[in-house]
Amino acid sequence: MDRFDQLLIVIAVAVASDLVASPAHELAHEMFHRDERRAQMIKRLRETKAEPVSAVVRSGIALKTAPAAQDYIQLYEGDAKLLTENLEHIQQTSTRIPNAIGAEEISAPPA
Repeated sequence: MDRFDQLLIVIAVAVASDLVASPAHELAHEMFHRDERRAQMIKRLRETKAEPVSAVVRSGIALKTAPAAQDYIQLYEGDAKLLTENLEHIQQTSTRIPNAIGAEEISAPPA
């Protein structure tokens, strides 16, 4: 495999990651929307719950989790406390998405 082939693989993986990121993020929003707590959630909470779901889904199917996910969470003033308080809901949703599309169950990436 020459350098050109390696570069094509890198580009393909980056594109695949981007193609999964947005739909996973929006699907997380939809799943949270069905939750009775949705009406009470402020935008900050909705965004800081959906983006980690997208990151876990990407990581679970071996796609790179971009630093942009961390930046996005910080944009909405997400912090460790907020993420910890919502960890169970994030984990449940992160598992439901791949299961819904027939993928093998995923787990959170190693810390």
